Amino acid sequence: MFPGLVAALLLLFAAPAGAADDARLALERFMAGLETFSAEFTQTVSDETGFTLQESEGVMHLGLPDRLYWEVHEPFPQVVVSDGRELWTFEPDLAQATVRPLGDALEATPIAAISQPDRLEEHFRTLILPVPDGEALRLLLLPRDEHADFVRMMLDLTPDGDLVRMQFEDLFGQVTDVRFSASERNPELDPDTFRFEVPDGADVYRP
Repeated sequence: MFPGLVAALLLLFAAPAGAADDARLALERFMAGLETFSAEFTQTVSDETGFTLQESEGVMHLGLPDRLYWEVHEPFPQVVVSDGRELWTFEPDLAQATVRPLGDALEATPIAAISQPDRLEEHFRTLILPVPDGEALRLLLLPRDEHADFVRMMLDLTPDGDLVRMQFEDLFGQVTDVRFSASERNPELDPDTFRFEVPDGADVYRP
């Protein structure tokens, strides 16, 4: 059992019944009619003691289902692209790209929670938690896949269904906290957004 889960469950049972209904309604509002989604984000990675290991920022685009563009800027650039068939991860500093068939590669990652919203219950067990500041509604997602690369995930949504935060803990206790801003529902996105072109000179690995 990962750290903090027992405390989280105690908070769950202390939460008003209406909070659970509100959180599920917020999630339904986020999912309803969602075809594309874009946002900027800041990302903080901390170790199991809470010490900050890395801070970065970037941009995300989603095309449902299964298409993703996730770009991290400085200090360690990275691009993750899913075209619906394959999942590419590119490390510009290493001139190295890794590609896997989409299937399990995406389903075992936190991004499945928002890139495949119609399969949320299939991928996760969902609990509702109170949020200390009361400004958002929080869902705790526990992956059903025993081979998932994370042990828990939290989504924070506003009452009207805007996604504002995603946080997940990996198998080693590291916590990644992603805060979204400037989000836009159903923007028109160029189909080429979700196509990855291997840069000249880059090595390609197919595990």
